[in-house]
Amino acid sequence: MSRISPVRRLSLARAGRLVLAAALAATALGLAGCASSHPITKPGEACASCHSDGRTTAADPDLSNATETGLTFAVESGVEEVYLCTASIAEDGTVVPARQRSIPASEFGEVTVSSPGLYALCTGDVASPSATVLINATESGPTDVTVKL
Repeated sequence: MSRISPVRRLSLARAGRLVLAAALAATALGLAGCASSHPITKPGEACASCHSDGRTTAADPDLSNATETGLTFAVESGVEEVYLCTASIAEDGTVVPARQRSIPASEFGEVTVSSPGLYALCTGDVASPSATVLINATESGPTDVTVKL
């Protein structure tokens, strides 16, 4: 029967705590700023086209988590491109982004939307975005906003 020395046992316990702490930190980082993991849809696609359970968008969505901007804003991200999407919010609070266009990193300094409304900036795979940030763009909104992803 092999015995583990007290020093070795202490090292294994520390390593286990470090692995657990790292896993918890990675999970927390993954959730921070991730408003939705709903796939990015095609413009004009209704919930019923994918969901047969009668889901609909909220008539009066909660915009408290949306960043208020003017029609022009900056983007800060470590990725090479983000998706600019129009957005709707389902009754259960899920953000449903509909892809409008891709924005390369070279254009992050000044992004302009064509009209006021609810938008989402998304990163990652179209089928499962890794981050989604809601933007409430208004004509009278601040023009010096930097949206971080």
